[in-house]
Amino acid sequence: MVNLDDDFDADSEAEESKNKLDRKKILMFLLPALIAIGLVVSFYSVLSKKTSTYTNMSYAVVERPVNNEDGTSQNKVSILYDIPEINVRITDKVGTPQDVSLKINLELTNVDDVKIVEGLLPKIMDAVIAHTVELTPDEISGSNGLYWLKEELLYRINLIVSPVVVSNLNFKAFNLDK
Repeated sequence: MVNLDDDFDADSEAEESKNKLDRKKILMFLLPALIAIGLVVSFYSVLSKKTSTYTNMSYAVVERPVNNEDGTSQNKVSILYDIPEINVRITDKVGTPQDVSLKINLELTNVDDVKIVEGLLPKIMDAVIAHTVELTPDEISGSNGLYWLKEELLYRINLIVSPVVVSNLNFKAFNLDK
């Protein structure tokens, strides 16, 4: 007499072992494929990104003769480092928003200081934005307002880049859109 329960158990055990082999085969092929795809995507994303947002930074080296008190002539070097354009929205006393667009460059005395300024560029831009956004159009209109803004930004930037000294800040463009 054949016991049907034993036969049924044998079939289910064979089916389970077959399922385990199928799962192992699937994992053996699927897992390396997923790892390879992940590596390709990660390498592509790392290598395709620019190393910095500010890769098109420019600076100019200007050399000019300076006469000393003793009658000798010496060359003075100035590095004019361009900062990306900064756009800020300010409001007047009534609450009307206005856009301010700033293009500035920093005057440095040493070419090696450019690397330090580039590293601190996000902090510099943050300081310029944070200070400018608190102003009203009346405070920065006219030559007195622009001079005051220049001096205040120069002070704040020198605090950030210390011990590097920014000798001057030059406005390349200043637009107050009404």
